[in-house]
Amino acid sequence: MWAYENGYLAEGTGSYHSLIPDGAKHFGLQVTVASLNEPQKVLDALSGGKLVIAIMSKGHFTSSGHFLVLRGVTAEGDILVADSASRKRSRQTWDFSIILNEARKNAAAGGPFWIIS
Repeated sequence: MWAYENGYLAEGTGSYHSLIPDGAKHFGLQVTVASLNEPQKVLDALSGGKLVIAIMSKGHFTSSGHFLVLRGVTAEGDILVADSASRKRSRQTWDFSIILNEARKNAAAGGPFWIIS
């Protein structure tokens, strides 16, 4: 509701990327951005217990665009996700290269990764 009331709805396509950093800040959370050129920054955040929001492009998670929560990393280095569109995908582990390859290349608002703490 907050996103809609504050203009983050992109009519017919979902939400503006700025919803993630602006919404997190509004609710008192710290946000750090990470680019595709900073994969270790993402892994370090996950290893440290932080959540990372990713905007994904076409691939395993979406046919167009989709926000995904990266919720952890296994001892083997695979990524745990929370995917609002799929319990099945949320229950499996993912090779980090898939996440990196399918993250949106032209993400706005500092994305495609937002580290939340």
